[in-house]
Amino acid sequence: MRAPWWSAVLVATLLGAGIGSAVAGTGSVRYKAEAKVVVQAKGGPTEIRPLLPNVRELATSSLLAGNVDSTLRLPGSPADLQKRLHASIAPGSQVIALAVTDSKSDRARQIAQESAVVLTQLVQARFRTPPLTAAILDPAHVVNRHGRRFLLDALIGAAIGLAVSAAALAAMRRDVVPARAPSDGRLAARERQLEERIALVTRRERELAKRAGALARRERALQDREPAVPPPVPTPEPEPAPTVVEPALPAPAPTNGWTLGQLERLVRDQGHAFPERAAEWDAYLFYLRDYTEADGRLPENFRPLVEDVFAQLLG
Repeated sequence: MRAPWWSAVLVATLLGAGIGSAVAGTGSVRYKAEAKVVVQAKGGPTEIRPLLPNVRELATSSLLAGNVDSTLRLPGSPADLQKRLHASIAPGSQVIALAVTDSKSDRARQIAQESAVVLTQLVQARFRTPPLTAAILDPAHVVNRHGRRFLLDALIGAAIGLAVSAAALAAMRRDVVPARAPSDGRLAARERQLEERIALVTRRERELAKRAGALARRERALQDREPAVPPPVPTPEPEPAPTVVEPALPAPAPTNGWTLGQLERLVRDQGHAFPERAAEWDAYLFYLRDYTEADGRLPENFRPLVEDVFAQLLG
């Protein structure tokens, strides 16, 4: 039994949802913490803004990452920590935003806070002409969480499975061409042809039956016309004559009519050349079977009928 089309769509959708859930399960949770440091100088913003890109580079340098790592004793190397540090300049301000990602929220917040503290110390130590100072504007706090999204990933997987199965079904339906049913006019014409053939066969069978009946009546009439043979008159027995032994003569060849086997072989071997007469010949062979002699021969008075009906095969 063939499964309905919607079962394939349902299976593909569930499979996509399962794959999405599995992908979500293999993911890890990441927390993002952020702290903000403001840079100041006696000359005001005009002296600070040209130096802000340098301060941003210092915030993500290996020097800062090494100091933070040695203070907090973090797992991994300072180079790994440097890759997770990010710094940006708030538009139109003197503020450096420090951000860090980690698998634990508390550790992410501690790293961001320690990075801000170390940055304030490095700014004062590195930028002396003009002298710059830095202070923590916003303490470190967790601002974002990236983790396992089972529901969202499952919905995305289910949508992908649904779209793929729908596209596959559409392609399969385009390849299948439904069989066209014959029109009503053609069907009616075929029915008329069939009825005409049935009527023609019935008419031929009736004609064959009439001819067979006429043949039987003709044979009975011929038998009635034959005169009765009078019994032989007994004659006195002659005196025995001397016995003369003469050589035996061969029996005369039979010359009386056709046999039913000969006619059947003619119809079998040559009847395919006259398909329109095959049904008629089969009917005659069936009716003539009742008038054959013991050796299969037909009576001599059937010769005209045989030569008339089977003329195409005998000629």
